[in-house]
Amino acid sequence: MEYQMRDDSLCHEGLKFEEIQERFGEEFFNICFDENERVLRAVGGTLQDFFNGFDALLEHIRTSFGKQATLESPSFLCKELPEGTLMLHYFHPHHVVGFAMLGMIKAAGKKIYRLDVEVEQVANEKLCSDGSNPGNCSCLTFLIKECENTNTTKNLPQGTSQVPADLRISINTFCRAFPFHLMFEPSMSVLQLGEGLRKQLRWDTHKVLKFEDCFEIVSPKINATFERVLLRLSTPFVIRTKPEASGTENKDKVSGHGYEIGEGN
Repeated sequence: MEYQMRDDSLCHEGLKFEEIQERFGEEFFNICFDENERVLRAVGGTLQDFFNGFDALLEHIRTSFGKQATLESPSFLCKELPEGTLMLHYFHPHHVVGFAMLGMIKAAGKKIYRLDVEVEQVANEKLCSDGSNPGNCSCLTFLIKECENTNTTKNLPQGTSQVPADLRISINTFCRAFPFHLMFEPSMSVLQLGEGLRKQLRWDTHKVLKFEDCFEIVSPKINATFERVLLRLSTPFVIRTKPEASGTENKDKVSGHGYEIGEGN
């Protein structure tokens, strides 16, 4: 696919290589944005959510073309550092997209979230040790910092409640509406299962059930920890029951049942 550059060509005399790289990324994103504005605006509510939700968009595109994700498929992970800076990891980068990332990040912040951000590409530091680097792959890492002169009002998350009476629907109605729902706490102990999942598991209600005892995450390719799940709230999850947990005697023939868990489940 070929794209024609706009009137403000990247090849102005006197531009440094970094400036050309940034301008190319901005131009690349602007073309994508013009063709897919509604889709890109729906990926995430914040810049961090945008990149953490990008894997779901890539998966949808792959599925549309009859392809499946592999260990070498591009993937994104965006984490917030204590000082408020975002750290974006781009795994298995495509050479063109990797080259354009600096400008694309700035353009995404400005076009979608009205944010002026400073972006710096940094060296990777032992990403594999905490399981954040799938398949020990190559990775590009960027630090994203909001400029001080950005005049925007951040949408702060509303306070959460642990009181069942605060639910807009009753617990019984919720369970009937979502028979395959799954709730777990930070330790990954299962708190509640929908009736559909409960029928697939041999679960003693008087015993504490751990997520890893009964389920495995098929996609995205992450470790089953609470922190990893929180980083992917905008990504649909596909989980599979383990044969030994579902009461299947012939483990060689049955690999378990797969379920797709969307955002908020």
